[in-house]
Amino acid sequence: MQHADQIAMIHRLFKHIDQKTTTCLPTVHQNSVNNYICPEHLTREIGELFRKGPVFLGLSGRIPEPGGFATEDVAGVPVLYCRDMDGKARAYLNICRHRGARLVEGCGHARRFTCPYHAWTYRLDGGLQTVPSGKDFPEIVKGGNGLHEISCVEEHGLIFVQIDGTIDRNALWGGLDRDFASYGFGSFHHYRSLTIRRQMNWKLCPETFMEGYHLQYLHRDSVGPIFFSNLMAFDAFGHNSRLTLPRRRILELRERPESDWRLIPETAMIYNIFPNVTFVIQAGHVEMWRAYPDGGPDRCRVEVSVFTPEPVVDEKARTYYERNIDLAISTVDGEDFPLSEGIQVGHMAAMQDHVTYGRNEPALTHYSQSLDAALA
Repeated sequence: MQHADQIAMIHRLFKHIDQKTTTCLPTVHQNSVNNYICPEHLTREIGELFRKGPVFLGLSGRIPEPGGFATEDVAGVPVLYCRDMDGKARAYLNICRHRGARLVEGCGHARRFTCPYHAWTYRLDGGLQTVPSGKDFPEIVKGGNGLHEISCVEEHGLIFVQIDGTIDRNALWGGLDRDFASYGFGSFHHYRSLTIRRQMNWKLCPETFMEGYHLQYLHRDSVGPIFFSNLMAFDAFGHNSRLTLPRRRILELRERPESDWRLIPETAMIYNIFPNVTFVIQAGHVEMWRAYPDGGPDRCRVEVSVFTPEPVVDEKARTYYERNIDLAISTVDGEDFPLSEGIQVGHMAAMQDHVTYGRNEPALTHYSQSLDAALA
């Protein structure tokens, strides 16, 4: 965020603190429970959101050098993204054109991709390079049987893919690029990733980050005392959004000149990158929480990745990051997600037809309305 924008946001937060207010909408909003339990609705979400829309996969630091690659299952579609020898980010279906085997797993560095089944080999630009016993495939033309390439965009250090169709760059950010252009994420380094599976609808993961109303209750013994509860600044950017939660120590900035004000150390900046990614900017690192459907409306897979501005090379830095990351994961996976699984059990029982978002939960209302619009 530009420094002038940071100063404006801090003044905005001070006003909320002084007046004991938060960003509010004119009315409450009701969201259908059917959106969390219906298999047909999930099928529509997978088709419209995860296949026909852009999906944010990670920072450029996941594949920093030519030959770097990473794999991801995007709502059941195996995706391979890499950096070719010219430094361009590319994405393909992670499927061999011979018998459909997965080419590679995980992440790493490669000069070429060789199928583990029959050793068909592909270049980083997706072209078919070698076919063992090629005389037995006389109709194969190497230039026309390369990997199935999918749309891939890399901007401001973020990598997006779209399985069906082409990414609309103009609609991608909704104005949020002003923030992301200032962060320098292109030089961040991948530090740590883990996978969490839970018995809850995939949307309950991003939704748990979308309000600070629960901080003083659910998190009273963990992160609750760090932040002002039920006090946040909300902003919408197309289908994307930003939530700014002030730490209690932000009040110390009033003793300093505005030229010294820095927003990030005194807040948690929470971006929802539609439809499934929560991007949390903390002092010293960023967290990505990517939620995917995992076989049913009551199952999800959450991919958590952490990136740091500098490589973590010494034990002091490692201890610092591990302590902060462990707090975040233990809070979300240890407190939020078990509660969300309980919510899912109630939803599956179908004893009520909707949930209600208060005027003080604008991010949830915006997300629900954005999902409805994208699926309309």
